[in-house]
This record gives sequence, C-alpha cells and structure tokens, in this order.
Amino acid sequence: MNILRFIIILIPLLGNACGMTGGVLPGDAILLSGIPFIQQDDFQCGPSALAMVINYWDIKMGTGRNISLEKIIEDIYSPTARGVLGLDLEIYARKMGFVTQRYAGSIDDVKRRIDDGIPLILLVDYGISSYQRNHFLVTTGYMKGAIIVNSGRRQHEIIHEEKLKRIWKKTDFWTLLIRPSSL
Repeated sequence: MNILRFIIILIPLLGNACGMTGGVLPGDAILLSGIPFIQQDDFQCGPSALAMVINYWDIKMGTGRNISLEKIIEDIYSPTARGVLGLDLEIYARKMGFVTQRYAGSIDDVKRRIDDGIPLILLVDYGISSYQRNHFLVTTGYMKGAIIVNSGRRQHEIIHEEKLKRIWKKTDFWTLLIRPSSL
C-alpha cells in the first residue's frame, strides 16, 4: 500500500518536472537567436548544453568551427559518472579558447545576460528529497514570469520563475558563463 501511495504522489511530480514546451512563444518573449538546439540522449545533458553554447558563439563570431555533440562526449563523458561534472564543461570550454566564469546566479542575472546576448548553462536538480536528478540547461530567453531554456530534450522549454528557483536552489544556483575571449 505504501508503494502505491508513493507512486500516486510521484507521477504528478515527475510530470511537473518538465515545465512547458515551447511551440509558439508569447509575443512578449525575449529570445536569443542563433542558439542551435542539440538533442541529447540519456546522461548527455552536459555535453549537449556545452555544444549549444560553443556552437552559438562560433556561429556568432564566424569561426567556421562546428563542434559536434559526439566529439564532446568522446572527450569528456564519463560512463562511471553517467555524465559529466560542471568542471568538465569549464575545462573543455577553456581548452577551446573561451573564457569561463562559474558563479551563483539569479533570475535577474539570467535576464541581464540574455539582454546582453549571452546564454548561460544552469545546473538544476529535478530530484525529490535526497534523491538527486541533476540536469544542465541552456538559457535562451525569458518572458513575464518565466525563463526559456533548451533542455537537451526540448527546445524553448518554458520554466516558471518560481519553479526554476526551486530546482536551481538545490544546486546553489550553479551557473556557467562561457564567452569568447574577445568580448
């Protein structure tokens, strides 16, 4: 009986973890253009997020370089960790010639960076209680009361600010800024 009660409680919570998917965004949405959406498979959210941000900058700066998800996975994915660490993303970006800054972000900071044309990588935790389910997201825009992200599974996913604060707080608002050294 306790298992059944747990499942009944868990199903709505897991469904709620996804946020709303894009489709047509409201007219008040501020969206960065040129961020490629790179679909991830299981446990590839870090490499997927990194590929989106690096390729965004490479397109914007006209480098002609195109880093594939497969190349990033080959270089930094850890089967034993079933993913990557935030530090792996930072080191890889630096090796590619980018400047990185890891810090505790905020909703206002996300919006300011979007206004400046800078996508961020956020680490959130969709887990319940002491069960962690960490996930990397790329910020792509915002609208009234919500942040728009590429999650690796969905493009232009809308996450309401209160929900984002709740799942982001569990990682101490982990934020990674990656930018070309020329900016």
